[in-house]
Amino acid sequence: MDDFDREPQGHDMPDEQYDLANEPQAEPIPAPHPSHTSSRVSPTSVFCIQCGYNLTGVAIGSHCPECGRMVAPSFHSPTLPTSGKAVASMVLGICSIAMCMFYGLPTLICSPLAIVFSIMAKKQVERGEAGGASTGMATAGMVCGIVGLLLALLFIGFIVLAIVAGNF
Repeated sequence: MDDFDREPQGHDMPDEQYDLANEPQAEPIPAPHPSHTSSRVSPTSVFCIQCGYNLTGVAIGSHCPECGRMVAPSFHSPTLPTSGKAVASMVLGICSIAMCMFYGLPTLICSPLAIVFSIMAKKQVERGEAGGASTGMATAGMVCGIVGLLLALLFIGFIVLAIVAGNF
């Protein structure tokens, strides 16, 4: 039995008693204040390419309220490419840790390169030339490069100490 085939219940009104003219009218919803639109997400929302803040209602040419980055790049390129320098930094940093077993010498080359490429990649992100994912890779390259450099110096120090002590 369908809902339309049953008899009206206590809260249902027969069709002849239902009158739209006497229906109470809902009050119109006021338009939101422009300062409140930044918290709403819509299909046309634009987000900061550096921190992800919703830039709806923020004027083009101004700066992101969260990170201070210029708003214009967010409108022109929502997805920026990953920096090759950030990838190189991360790979060299990981290699610098892995190469400590070779008497620390390859690490003395890879570690400083990882740190330099990391700094260059972070500057690219700040200028808006690379995407936000590059920041994480550059940071990973910096950390791995520093750890690899410290391990290499420690390993070389042990070798020098063993040579001086005459046990090598």
